[in-house]
Amino acid sequence: MTAEKTEAIVIRTVPWSETSSIVTLFTRDFGKITAVAKGARRLKSPFETALDLLAKSHVVFIAKSNDALDLLTEAKLIRRFRSGQRALTQLYCGYYLAELVHVFTENHMRLPGVFESLDESLVKLDEMHHPAKIVLAFELKFLSQLGHLPTFELCAGCGHFVESDPGGTYLFGAEAGGLLCSGCLPGQRSVLRIRSETVDCFREAIVESESKNEDTWNIPTISREEVRIVMERFLCSLVDRRLRLMDFLDDLRR
Repeated sequence: MTAEKTEAIVIRTVPWSETSSIVTLFTRDFGKITAVAKGARRLKSPFETALDLLAKSHVVFIAKSNDALDLLTEAKLIRRFRSGQRALTQLYCGYYLAELVHVFTENHMRLPGVFESLDESLVKLDEMHHPAKIVLAFELKFLSQLGHLPTFELCAGCGHFVESDPGGTYLFGAEAGGLLCSGCLPGQRSVLRIRSETVDCFREAIVESESKNEDTWNIPTISREEVRIVMERFLCSLVDRRLRLMDFLDDLRR
């Protein structure tokens, strides 16, 4: 067993004993790892603040075989997540992004693009950028990187271009994975009727968020609640349960 070195973001930590913790890290080179950090709960911990939730650190760990927990041997802080000291919304958004990554990824699945997106999003939350746009941009990039991005152009059923109905609304199938035409609607469950402004917002966000500049697009006030409803319904359909931190993101709907 060799020691591996990489950069990591702390996405979960739970007590393991009186002096140690089990930490879940999302790393640049190895994806998600779950490791024992011996002595992490001592007053004079060898890890100091490097294992605070959402902290970015240089880490050294020993990967174990089979289902055994990895062993974290070293962690040196690069950056702490500080915006939670100034605004609860930013704090909850950061926790939510960490929960997304934890729930949707498997251990040792290499996803360097996800690490970059998470790192950039936490920096922007720290810099007090618009939290609703940061969260939406991350969700869309994350889903794209996992191959689960919903379609807001073509019908998720037949693949044909979808136009709005005479009332200027669209049908979105959370379980289907995107917009639905009238011909593909029968038999579908968890279908939402959403405004054309909301669909336009998603289309623009998908294109512009790749530029890493949230200043180039906006979430219209009229669509903010619908955007959150669509994303939450779709994400919950993928994992068949509601994520815990979703209940703390009401400010993103306003």
